[in-house]
Amino acid sequence: MSSAPTAEFGQLLRNSRRQHGLSQIELGGDRYSGSYISLLESGRREPTPEVVEFLSRRLGVSPLEWGVRPRHDIDENGQVAPAPAQPATVENLMVAERAWYDRDWLAAAAHAGLAARSAAAAGETDRYWEASYVLAQAKFNNGEFEAAGRLADQLSEHETAAKFGVARTQALSLASIAFRANGNFGWAVAYGARAVEAASDGAVIIRVEALMSLVSALSEIGHVQEAAPYLGRLEALLPDLASDHSRGLVMWTIGTAALKAGDVERGLGWHARAGELLSPQRDLRLWLRFHRSAANARLELGIIDGVAEMLRISSTGLEVIGNVPDVIELRQSLARLALLEDRPRDAIDLIRSVLDDPVLGLEKTTRGASELVLAEGLAAAGDAGAAGHFAMAAELLERGGRLKAAMTALRRSVEESSKDSLTSCLTSQSSP
Repeated sequence: MSSAPTAEFGQLLRNSRRQHGLSQIELGGDRYSGSYISLLESGRREPTPEVVEFLSRRLGVSPLEWGVRPRHDIDENGQVAPAPAQPATVENLMVAERAWYDRDWLAAAAHAGLAARSAAAAGETDRYWEASYVLAQAKFNNGEFEAAGRLADQLSEHETAAKFGVARTQALSLASIAFRANGNFGWAVAYGARAVEAASDGAVIIRVEALMSLVSALSEIGHVQEAAPYLGRLEALLPDLASDHSRGLVMWTIGTAALKAGDVERGLGWHARAGELLSPQRDLRLWLRFHRSAANARLELGIIDGVAEMLRISSTGLEVIGNVPDVIELRQSLARLALLEDRPRDAIDLIRSVLDDPVLGLEKTTRGASELVLAEGLAAAGDAGAAGHFAMAAELLERGGRLKAAMTALRRSVEESSKDSLTSCLTSQSSP
């Protein structure tokens, strides 16, 4: 081993141990005593290669972070050769992927982050991209949409993405869906379009993922005409997909786009077929989200048939295994159903329970939609304050790029303000 001065190694080791909250005895485990770890940290004992390997694996860091490089990384010309992937990289990535399948997003993010750091220190650029992509996915599934989108954006420009088109496409698709979930619909469209372009020569499933990200973003902001050619390409790719689950995802996307375009019969037909193919055994949370999404698409058109059952199915799971935005969007849908069933007080109570909640109320990405539902409830109940909430909803929706929804909210704000003014005028005229 070639190494930095022993004292410097000791200080770095101590810092790493403390960051992980371990005592010297805990770090040594059943191999080295606490007193030996103390000697290493104080610089009074030089570590052997075996000691460095053991401690780096225990702490999930690369020896390079401690200024230590294996001698076999020096080639015959005396130049530093690229180091192979460190055991910590592979182990943490394996743990991250296991946590992913267990839907433990926090653990997946933590270990993917350690794997990425280790890979970067070892100069393993492709492994770094892989670990960072897992990290971005874990953040997305945990509801950290903005962080996931920023990281995916960085990965789309990484040297690995420049070498492999599939890597660039996946990063761009993830950035698109993350920014859409975060309410940044303009960015979602831009990244979706770049993903479709990058996927032009890719495998079918990669092209499908890119097209779905773009179609979903365009449909969300009401650009149904612009989405039409991409919907045609999605339909054409359906027979080439190998799994029922993948076909179900595409049908879900096409059905939602059709409903947003006002084609009710076609949209409901696609959703019915999607519901038959999507499997709760394959991905329970996605299956629950489908029912909430399908219900919400109907509610936007004033359709309540079958919605209560869809929301009942969603409620059984999303309140437990969903992230914060999942829970908020579920309650928004329940409030919209209450409005259509002429229960404005129930709608108001539901949305206020969201806005007043110390956790749910802090979610900025969904607040515009919540303000809009609250305003509609107040207006339906004849309560004061609807105009102000419509105005707030218009401002928040505009920031997210939902211009049509923002304009509708703004018009409602003006209408409610006029009603309030008229009521005030009549009241003053009738006063003695």
